[in-house]
Amino acid sequence: MNYRKELEQGQSKTLTTAIVKEVANSQKRMDELMQCFVDGPIRITQRAAWPMSDIAKKHPHLLLKYYPTLITLLNQKDKPDAINRNILRALQFVTLPEEYEGSILDVSFRLLNSTTEPVAVKAFSMTVIYNLTFKYPDIVPELKASITALLPNGSMGIKSRGNKILKAIQE
Repeated sequence: MNYRKELEQGQSKTLTTAIVKEVANSQKRMDELMQCFVDGPIRITQRAAWPMSDIAKKHPHLLLKYYPTLITLLNQKDKPDAINRNILRALQFVTLPEEYEGSILDVSFRLLNSTTEPVAVKAFSMTVIYNLTFKYPDIVPELKASITALLPNGSMGIKSRGNKILKAIQE
């Protein structure tokens, strides 16, 4: 399957399922999908992100070589919101490799506390950080403070995700 050609035609659950099935255990096919994600244009990036997220859930080992690229993208300025949103969506499903935890934690806190990031980026950032609290309980107070600061003026999505995480970290 030519991923770029297929993604140019549109996006569907059927296409996503077919891509995930084809990529399943092939790093070469994952490389082709990630090339679409990284190279864009933005519409192709967005469409490639859906199967990338599903692959992160089902075959997280296929993302291992892309952590440096994903971290670089998360730290870039002046890029479409979809880039951060889709990377963080995928990262919330994986156990992060230890060598990338610090970088991902830093950028996730920066995005969570940003006044300009959209709701989905903040929500996914919360989850990425929350997942790291199991290994690093010392970050709980900072996560709690960040979420608490967002709640008064937060959207319904921020309030919902934030309250769920606050409840979970207090148990």
